[in-house]
Amino acid sequence: MRLFSLAFLCGILIFQQFSYLLSLKWIIVNIGFCIFIWIIAKKFSKYIFLFRLLIGILLGLSWCLGYAHYQLSWKLPTELEGKTVLIQGQIHSLPSFSSHRVYFLFYLNQMTFANKQYPAHALIRLSWQVANPPPLSVGDQWQFSARLKKIHGLQNPNGFDYEAFAFQAGIRATGYIVKSNHNVLINSHWYHEPINRIRQRLKEKMVHALLPSQTSHWIIALALGERESISQDQWQILRNTGTNHLMAIAGLHIGLMAGFIFALVTWIWRRIPIATLILPAQQAGAIAALIMALIYSSLAGFSLPTQRACMMLTVGLIGLLARRYVMAWQAFSVALLGVLLLNPLSVLSESFWLSFVSVAFIIYGMGGRLGQEGAWWKWGRIQWVIALGLIPLGIGLFQQFSLIAFVANSIAIPWVGFLIVPLTLVGCFLLFFSAKLGGGLLLIADKLLSVLWKLLAFFAHLPWASWHWVVPQTSSVIFACLGVAILLLPAGFPGRWLGCIWLLPLIFYHPSIPKLGEAWLTVLEVGQGLAIVVQTHRHILVFDTGPRFSEEYDMGESVVTPFLYSLHAKKIDSLVISHGDNDHIGGANALKNYFTILSTQTSALSQMASFHPTACVRGDTWEWDNVNFKFLYPPMENLNLKNNSSCVLRISIGNKHILLTGDIEKLAENYLLENEVSSLPADILIVPHHGSKTSAVVSFLQQVKPKIAIFSIGYRNRYHFPHQSVIEKYQRLGTTLYDTVQNGAIQFKLSPNQTLSSPSLYRINHFHYWQA
Repeated sequence: MRLFSLAFLCGILIFQQFSYLLSLKWIIVNIGFCIFIWIIAKKFSKYIFLFRLLIGILLGLSWCLGYAHYQLSWKLPTELEGKTVLIQGQIHSLPSFSSHRVYFLFYLNQMTFANKQYPAHALIRLSWQVANPPPLSVGDQWQFSARLKKIHGLQNPNGFDYEAFAFQAGIRATGYIVKSNHNVLINSHWYHEPINRIRQRLKEKMVHALLPSQTSHWIIALALGERESISQDQWQILRNTGTNHLMAIAGLHIGLMAGFIFALVTWIWRRIPIATLILPAQQAGAIAALIMALIYSSLAGFSLPTQRACMMLTVGLIGLLARRYVMAWQAFSVALLGVLLLNPLSVLSESFWLSFVSVAFIIYGMGGRLGQEGAWWKWGRIQWVIALGLIPLGIGLFQQFSLIAFVANSIAIPWVGFLIVPLTLVGCFLLFFSAKLGGGLLLIADKLLSVLWKLLAFFAHLPWASWHWVVPQTSSVIFACLGVAILLLPAGFPGRWLGCIWLLPLIFYHPSIPKLGEAWLTVLEVGQGLAIVVQTHRHILVFDTGPRFSEEYDMGESVVTPFLYSLHAKKIDSLVISHGDNDHIGGANALKNYFTILSTQTSALSQMASFHPTACVRGDTWEWDNVNFKFLYPPMENLNLKNNSSCVLRISIGNKHILLTGDIEKLAENYLLENEVSSLPADILIVPHHGSKTSAVVSFLQQVKPKIAIFSIGYRNRYHFPHQSVIEKYQRLGTTLYDTVQNGAIQFKLSPNQTLSSPSLYRINHFHYWQA
């Protein structure tokens, strides 16, 4: 069973490497192969396990192929993107409210445009901006007027892949509801999504019972698994302390609560003589524990970690009821196979690997030892196993691991598991009978959590709390996991120290860097905005930082910072903010939180006051590693002209030149023609103002005459950039055009001794079958 589950997983992982979707005919072919292999296996029984592995791989690949075809069977017609369509369907998730906007998943059953019906059977994500939204209950059937668009995520090195996330979650489009008389409730019945209706009702009661505090959102997360209101700063505290697994319903909490109920019911049952005649106490405790696990998992919406925990508990408790010993690895294998059968695409999610790999290390590190006693073995060792085992996984998934996870978890796990979670669950149960009593318990849980939170925040802000380290090679992470497995072998096993050798590729990896005189230019995809990183042999320049959308989400945090981590950058030698528009300046504060910024140049001096900037004035020059930098614009008198104050930076690598222009328009272009005409020719031009028709003076483009022009734009942006007339101007010059929507991050590696080569296009180089 163990080998078959792993082989099934391998088949699914192999399928994820394809850049195109195989035909469904391959399922029939694979099944035929399996039958043939099974016939052959009977004649070579000595190697039966090898044949079973091969069959497991083929079945895993086939299962994932069929599931992927089902997920991709519907897509939004291109001609309907951005059009107001009439949709009908069912609310599929708990509505989440934020700043006069409500978000929810919606299962689409019908779609109409211009009196024509289109096939519709997919999960979409909707938002509705309305000051006082009508009552929205999960399971209700609604009709909405909405504007939809296909899933488009940003594609950047080391960045979050939203397209993969949406694909594995089954989300096929996003959109927003427009004001209309057609937005009406069709019907509402209690038997539509009954579990989720209970969850929503409980969430509403909890929100009313809890006073707003720094930790009240976490109490809701611990009860219901709803984490939309959690800020990035709070997540960072958990990541730095290695305790992020504690603040959501996970296998640990379910196991602790099931164990508590098992012990409690067993203790009570033994004291009721007639009850023991009907059912042994241990079996009664096992049934109660399983019911507890199912109830708690249903509160979490049966998220992936709770699925794994429930399946493992079910196997173990069924074994107890049947009076049969069940090995931990058997329960693990059943849970692995069960989760993959429910959704083989779960391998694309971080929670899948975090859940199963951590449990695998616990079973491996704690099992097979005899006669172990004492507090260290019962409690301390498991923390040591988790802390050591998750080092390679933390680097592989989150590009960091906590150096204080052992200490933080040793305090936080019992505090959360034995105090906060029980109080929260009992409080939630009592809310349905007494708001005062239930709310009182929730407030106590919140106060206890706030005490723990202050301690975690103290740990998180220690300068050595966590280590950021990006290793793009999956092989290095796998080798490190093998090394940890060797180190966790039983004491006395010869050669355990050899595990350290397997960790060396992870520890000593360092990304390649430009040679002296070279420069690497990376235009990141940040939606409708601009963010560029220029790297020389020993220096890094960041030109603009993309937009900021909310307190929880900006491009500096989610795109620029992860990319700089992939370079193993500790500092930014120069931060240039071309001007004060949000789509250029929005992510700047996030960079200040993570990196030492040695100098800042900008035309928006007042907006960047906390950075102690200097003005990016025409004529300023400097040299890094034989690469020359020069500001061509603005002069001092043009610092307050908004777009036309944008810093214009020329970078020279030998006889090759790059021109970074911000959002300059025709006024600034004409100034450059009059005053910097000899400095304008460039091999690579970052197109002014994202291709707006308010820029692109023909004589300016003719003087620059770029070989390559790059549009940094957002997918279906509201300004409709780039304007078709601007595209045609560049085409008449014979310029090669790239944009971030079609290509993701765009990177050039420029050398003074080599001809200008084609760029590396991240979306093209990392294309997957679900993006077709």
